[in-house]
This record gives sequence, structure tokens and C-alpha cells, in this order.
Amino acid sequence: MPEGPSVLQWGEVARQFTGRDIHRVEGNTKTVHTEDLVGCRLNDVKVYGKELFLQFVQISPEGDSEQGTWIRYHFLMWGSLRANEYKGVSRQSKTGKVPVPRLVLHFAKEEFLAFYGGSMYEVDSPACDQGTDILTASFDIEKAADAIQRAQPVCYTLLDQTCFSGLGNIIKNEVLYAGKVHPLQPGNLLSRQRALGVVEQALAFSATWMEHKDEHKKFKEHWKIYSKKECPLGHKTCRDWFGPEDGLQRLTTWCPTCQPLEGVTEENVYPKQRGSAKKRRSGPKKGRQLRRSASTVNQNAAGTEKEVSGNKKSATGKRKRGMAAESDPKKKQSQKRKKRAKRPVKQTDSDDDFYIGKKINVPPREQRKRRKTFGSKNGLN
Repeated sequence: MPEGPSVLQWGEVARQFTGRDIHRVEGNTKTVHTEDLVGCRLNDVKVYGKELFLQFVQISPEGDSEQGTWIRYHFLMWGSLRANEYKGVSRQSKTGKVPVPRLVLHFAKEEFLAFYGGSMYEVDSPACDQGTDILTASFDIEKAADAIQRAQPVCYTLLDQTCFSGLGNIIKNEVLYAGKVHPLQPGNLLSRQRALGVVEQALAFSATWMEHKDEHKKFKEHWKIYSKKECPLGHKTCRDWFGPEDGLQRLTTWCPTCQPLEGVTEENVYPKQRGSAKKRRSGPKKGRQLRRSASTVNQNAAGTEKEVSGNKKSATGKRKRGMAAESDPKKKQSQKRKKRAKRPVKQTDSDDDFYIGKKINVPPREQRKRRKTFGSKNGLN
């Protein structure tokens, strides 16, 4: 999911088209009246958290602008924005098809602005500044610290957009590791000083992201825990899907050595979904390790022993039959004849039946095993 710094960067891309008239509109959106946008002018672009707000105004024949409409665009998980270029086939695509844009605004000089994925609909006005956007100067640190000290895991609070607008999964993981706080740590057990430290770490990491917003690959060098198998100190990390029971489960990476729980055990904090959190993909993928209990491991081990013993019996039976066939050469020849036995071929009907259009029985095609020739595909024969 795009986070606040990425959305702010896309807002700058959209602002280069402010003050320009829209000549043509395309896209598969069903929540926006695209025909009403033709002839309008993109008047303003605002960003708040993970949301992008676009204002369109009607231009009268005299050149005066009338009261326009606002469109709210949320990027969701895979939304994106492109200027003067269309999106190609993604490496993660399973169909291999070129994605269809949600909305395309065409301007003069063959320039356009394309929106992919996400959700968009018309609103009366943009979001009001409530001091929760981590990338604005009006962010209320004391109010954010009060939210951290709620009686719930800190990782839930950090992804709550009503408290930390623009904060996403990457920032969450990095902030918790920098503050040495376990993701499932109840906020009410943290001191005020530690709660303020978590908020300050969120602001510092977001500022670092904005400094390297044009260098995404270099910015990954600042990741210390997100999607890492080891922490910077060499400890093995843990990964699991955490989230409220009625909310979205997000993949969380943490170091149990550097981020210990304080005042509570992990089973008491997260008893229901521990080890059985909802996965986004139904089946296990290659390289993914699924957590299993000790009883499950013992049952699987016992089942494996039974299968091995059964395979031994079947193998000994095949071996005995093979030895018997070798001792009796006539029996061995009869087995080969049975394998080579052909199906009886039906006699074809006469040519007269074929010409008068009568349905005839066509003999099955004789199938022969082709000998493998080495190098034929490479043109060596």
C-alpha cells in the first residue's frame, strides 16, 4: 500500500497540470461521471495522509470559473498515478495483461494524467486538517502519544489512519524497531516518555523518506528490519500477520531479542490469532514456512512412518514378482505380449457410404512410440 511520502510525491506530479483544461476523459471508473469532466479545468490538488483530492471547475464562455466538484482518490493497496505514460505489465501480474487505467485526463499537447487502481468518488470538500498527518507541520505530537498509550497493541494504533494519517506498514516496522518496542506491546503499559519516543521515530523516519523520495533503491538501504531475515545486530527476526479481528492483517517483522514484550506474555496479548493469522494467499508458496504445533509435527511424523512401511511392503511384493518372472522366461514373454497387444480395428465402411453422406466409422490412428533423438531440437541431426 502506498504510504504518505509516496502519495505526497504523486501529488506533486498531479500539480503540474493545475490550471489546464481537460479535452477528453477515459477510464473504467463507474463512481465518477467522466462526461461532466470534459471541458473542466483542474483547479487544485491537495494531499492528506494517503488520500489525493482533485478539484475540477467549470469554465463559462466568458472565461469565469464556477463552483466545481472535488474527487477523492485513495490508492488502496496497488493504486498508482502516471503522467504522460501508461503502465505496462507488472512482474507480479498472473495474467500478463496490460492494466486498464481507472481514469485518464487528457490535456492539450497530447499530455495526460492516468490513475490506476484505487478508489475514487465525488466529495463535497477535501479532508479537514485534524493534526493527524505525519507529513504536515500541524501534526499534534501529544495527541499522537495519547493514542499510542491505548490498551491495545501498538502496531494496531500506528496503522490507524485517524491517529497517524499517511503512516504505512514500512514505517510501522521501522519505527517499532528503532524504539525497541514489540509490535504486540500494549500501549497502556508504556511510559509517557517511550510513547513520545515512538511518535518522534515516526516523524524522523518519514522525514528521511522524503529526503530520498526520488531514490527509491537507495532509500531501501535505510531499512533495518522490514522484510529482513536478521536485524542489524545479527539476531534472527520473526514474521507474522497482525491486525485487529475486524480489520486488515498486515505482515509484521520484528526482532524478539531487541524488541521484548514488557509486563505481559505474547499468548495473553494475541491468543486467538497467534500462529494462525489470516494470510492474503490461500496456498503455501515456495520458501514460506508455516508455523505448526508440536502435536501436528508428531502426527505428521507418525503418518510418514506408516507410509514408509507401506512402501516397503509394496516394494518387496514387486521385487518378488520380478524375481518370479525372471525365473520363468515364458511368463516374462507373456507379460510383454500383453503390453504389446493392440486394440481390434473395426472395418471401414464402403466408399459408397462415404459419398452419400452416411456416417462411417473411421479406424483409430495407430500410435507408435517415437525414439528419442538427441540434438534434433537444436538442429544437430
